[in-house]
Amino acid sequence: MRKNTLFAPGKRLWHTLLAALLLMLIAGLFVESHPHFGIDAVPGFNAWFPMLVCAALVVLARGLGRIFGPREDEDGR
Repeated sequence: MRKNTLFAPGKRLWHTLLAALLLMLIAGLFVESHPHFGIDAVPGFNAWFPMLVCAALVVLARGLGRIFGPREDEDGR
């Protein structure tokens, strides 16, 4: 890790995702939505739902990587 970075690499990703979420929430104020189901009538649904699903998939992928990934005692051959 470089010493002159503002955030650690993992934190920088989360800060970027939260900034994108904020921008999508603000943009959603200017777009008229046409909900088809009950939950998509919630304000900002088109912004926070994909972001939440993306974060859940990242956590799931990391968990599966730890379960099915190579063992530490294996040398990679």
